[in-house]
Amino acid sequence: MQDYLVVHTFKSEELRQKHFTAVDEMSQDEIAAGMKNENASLQMNWNNGENDMAMFCWWKAKSPDAILETLGDMSDSFENEIREMPNFMDMSDR
Repeated sequence: MQDYLVVHTFKSEELRQKHFTAVDEMSQDEIAAGMKNENASLQMNWNNGENDMAMFCWWKAKSPDAILETLGDMSDSFENEIREMPNFMDMSDR
């Protein structure tokens, strides 16, 4: 699988509010289970809650379409800017 960085930008404030209302009712394990299959797996998510229209995600996936298929109907809530990122350096605190 390849590494992808994705900017998921909500199409409206209403869709953003619905998303965070639904996510607030789920555990992190429940969310993770729905965002992983044999074709795509969400690795990390960065967001600013209802203070921003965009979320930033690191995915491992076989293709951009695999990410959209994994998101299912949720993908319709976003403009999805999907970029393959084959080169990266781990600069974690050492």
